[in-house]
Amino acid sequence: MSADSQWPLQQAIYAALSADAGIKAVLGDPARIFDHVPPSAAFPYLAFGETVAQPFDGKTEDGLDQTLSLHTWSRARGLKETKTIMAAVAAALDDQTFSLDGHDLVLLRLSFAMTALDSDGLTRHGVQRFRALTQAA
Repeated sequence: MSADSQWPLQQAIYAALSADAGIKAVLGDPARIFDHVPPSAAFPYLAFGETVAQPFDGKTEDGLDQTLSLHTWSRARGLKETKTIMAAVAAALDDQTFSLDGHDLVLLRLSFAMTALDSDGLTRHGVQRFRALTQAA
């Protein structure tokens, strides 16, 4: 993975989500989006999760095929708030293109979404996975 685009991709996604009006409407302004969630974080919020990255050989450039997870956390009763946040995330990211530092974003697509009640019985947890293909610029 000589041209690792994982961090530039996360930075671009963070910037896009932070600037998006739909995200601000559901997560506040500034939006509560975390790479590391502080212990005192107010609900609801969005957190970056795991990334799986695999190199691929393109016709002209080597690239990286990434699956990036975003986690929604809510304490609202029922699933409405969690699903509203997830819909805003999908609208802001699915099939979009962003500028990446030193890389080209070829594809960004929502590939998976799920919701669950956390083991504490109070917290709703949503998971979305996005597939991204990047190549060196």
